[in-house]
Amino acid sequence: MSDRPSNGLNRLIFWKKSPLSIQQLVRREFGLRIRKIEFYNEALTHSSMLDGDTTGLRSNERLEFLGDTALDLVVASFLYESFPEEQEGGLTQRKSKMVNRETLNLVGANMELRSLIRTKMRKTDVHSTVVGNALEALIGAIYLDHGYLKTSKAVMRMLKKHGADHKVHETVDFKSKLHHWAQREKVSLSFEVKREYHVKGKTRYDVDALIEGIKRGSGTGSSKKSAEQRAARGAWRSVFETTKTSQRKEESDQPAQTETPESKSSQKPSQTKNHRRRSSNSGRSAEKR
Repeated sequence: MSDRPSNGLNRLIFWKKSPLSIQQLVRREFGLRIRKIEFYNEALTHSSMLDGDTTGLRSNERLEFLGDTALDLVVASFLYESFPEEQEGGLTQRKSKMVNRETLNLVGANMELRSLIRTKMRKTDVHSTVVGNALEALIGAIYLDHGYLKTSKAVMRMLKKHGADHKVHETVDFKSKLHHWAQREKVSLSFEVKREYHVKGKTRYDVDALIEGIKRGSGTGSSKKSAEQRAARGAWRSVFETTKTSQRKEESDQPAQTETPESKSSQKPSQTKNHRRRSSNSGRSAEKR
């Protein structure tokens, strides 16, 4: 199948020459071959392209709705099978961690989907949510092209590739917290893949988290994202445990408080009470004598 866009898309606006065609992206990310390209052309068409159009062009909003529903079912099925003892509330929380808006936006950006979206907006006006919405529309296109069973396997393959499946076990996104801290403190933060290898046919990654070029955490995972998350957790603990230790040391090095006139005056009430007790006892002794 040719990677050249169909004639109906020749007039659509591209921000830059894409390093991938939609056929290559779907093959790489989902492990599928495109059969009906028109579904995918629609999935990549932002609603801004309809402004002034008289050819009957369709935006990706309907496919976004379909893909969102398909994605929910795929992930819900995955969680239902993976956590047989979990109740409804717990499953709902895990699903929200795995496929929330932030995750979809990030996964769409990581797979270079942004450069394939057709829009009349300026590049600077295209927010990350546009990319996340296009990813949902793409899932809708895959569902129409291949049916639910293949879509389910393909979507889970894609989510696992980008480490989204590991989010169901996480209570804190240490990577995001670390990035926010680094930006606030104006320090450099980077993640470096030290080793990529295979264990029992499965790919594994060893990643280091570097702050100002110094290794502060490391992690291993079945995807780069999950390994980075574990490395970020180690770096976060390293940075803040060191900070707390330093603060405790500074407090212990401070000189002990000396007695001041104010502290002496604060003792007067108790001293007066003791004096009164001694005087009372002396009076009672005198009466006995």
